[in-house]
Amino acid sequence: MKLTLDDAVLSRLSHWTTADVVLDYDQTIGETGRPVDGCAIGTRFRLIAIDKGTLPPQFDVVIDSNLAPIYFKKDGELFLTKDMTLTQNADFRVQLKDAGSLIDSNVQVLDLRSKVAD
Repeated sequence: MKLTLDDAVLSRLSHWTTADVVLDYDQTIGETGRPVDGCAIGTRFRLIAIDKGTLPPQFDVVIDSNLAPIYFKKDGELFLTKDMTLTQNADFRVQLKDAGSLIDSNVQVLDLRSKVAD
């Protein structure tokens, strides 16, 4: 599996190289950057930077990307395809796409690290 970020998204996330990056689809990661109990109804993708070394064990799949390894949960692989892209549209929304369709038109981008490097 591969996820290619366009230049606009790469530029926006250039300071994420020192983070663990997670693609969350079911609200597993809470506002503290740590897992929360509970579940979400429906799929809402979020690209999240968390403190390096704090990756929850349920994120057991690595997606190759041109930013950094992106971690994902195996039980959500049915939502993904082999080659995907993250693009930023004219109104700055980040969209997750595969070769033939739009997977999510508004991927939330969150930096939940406790200390963000300058």
